[in-house]
Amino acid sequence: MIQAPYSPTAVVREVRAAPAQSIRLYWMLFTVSTLVFSTLLVALTALLLTPSTSLTPLEAEIIRAAVESRLDETFDDPLIEVTPDVFVRSSNIRGFRLNGKVYYYYIEGERNFDPLSRGAVDHNDVDVVLRDLTGSQPLVVYRLRT
Repeated sequence: MIQAPYSPTAVVREVRAAPAQSIRLYWMLFTVSTLVFSTLLVALTALLLTPSTSLTPLEAEIIRAAVESRLDETFDDPLIEVTPDVFVRSSNIRGFRLNGKVYYYYIEGERNFDPLSRGAVDHNDVDVVLRDLTGSQPLVVYRLRT
């Protein structure tokens, strides 16, 4: 037989609920961290969606006018047959040269034959220089990275 001290009284500790102050602190920290991460997300999204090459307003207007003159046929831009009975402007396939740089464009929501729309280049291979939302459909102008 093993003799061990026996005490008939049990020790019961009092369990207290968490103070309201610590719950308020938790929610305050949660709110602050949510605001910080939301702000970072918005800032990074805005940074990634802006054109990677900044233009002055005059340069942007010149490029937009150059594309519009090709689309409304005021500039001589020959048509090229890309598939049977499908003709597109030469500048939509080959781009156009302006101030020594070659620009490509496409109109969102339409069938386009520029290198990016055809899949000849990847989004990582281009610098978007203009995204014009003033027309009925967005116009995107870009250059190939060299």
